[in-house]
Amino acid sequence: MDQSICKRRLCAAPIQRTERTMSGTNGETPLEASAELMRTYSAVVNAITANVLNAQAGFEWLNTEPPNLDEVRRSLNSIANDGKRAGEVIVRLRSLMEKASTVDGAHRP
Repeated sequence: MDQSICKRRLCAAPIQRTERTMSGTNGETPLEASAELMRTYSAVVNAITANVLNAQAGFEWLNTEPPNLDEVRRSLNSIANDGKRAGEVIVRLRSLMEKASTVDGAHRP
């Protein structure tokens, strides 16, 4: 299976669980919802960490004699894909947080 597909699935699962939690379909407590939010946040941190590691690897491949340009291209491609995925997760998290604050505000007297 393509590595980028696996990464997308790893990031998508916590987001989907968070969406269900925030929409109230799971009947979870606020503590469980907070834990789910942290797992989703961790998916973003993991994607950003992958970017840093791929950038470091790219620099190392450029510094070899002769430079391994195929590996540098792969590294740059991974950086672009991981960055895009992290951005998508952040947009979805912001949307979920806005929904949650709206729901919380609506339930307050």
